[in-house]
Amino acid sequence: MTESQPPLNVCSYTEVAFGVLGKRWTGLLIDLLLQRPARFNELHAALPTLSKRVLSERLAELQSAGLVEREVDPGPPITATYRLTESGRGLGPAMDALRVWAGAPVDDEGRPVPPELYQ
Repeated sequence: MTESQPPLNVCSYTEVAFGVLGKRWTGLLIDLLLQRPARFNELHAALPTLSKRVLSERLAELQSAGLVEREVDPGPPITATYRLTESGRGLGPAMDALRVWAGAPVDDEGRPVPPELYQ
């Protein structure tokens, strides 16, 4: 006689998180903005295979999700700087865990070494 197993259920919070974070390029953009605020062209230069159209879409989605804010610098020339909100910066520990999972070097306490030190 086999025991019945409880049904599997998708967590609605996980579903919301991956609805935003599961899109291509989103995690890399968050990772870049964890390093420092950046302008659109800086983000594009860091990810040259990402089209400007998709970059614009992803940044707008991250803004809508409350993870990124856009600050317009009046110039001249007029530019915009993107930075993580407090909520976006809260993803830092999760990004660290993903780096460790992917094999990033760690320090003596098991924390990932900053990317600029090993790239």
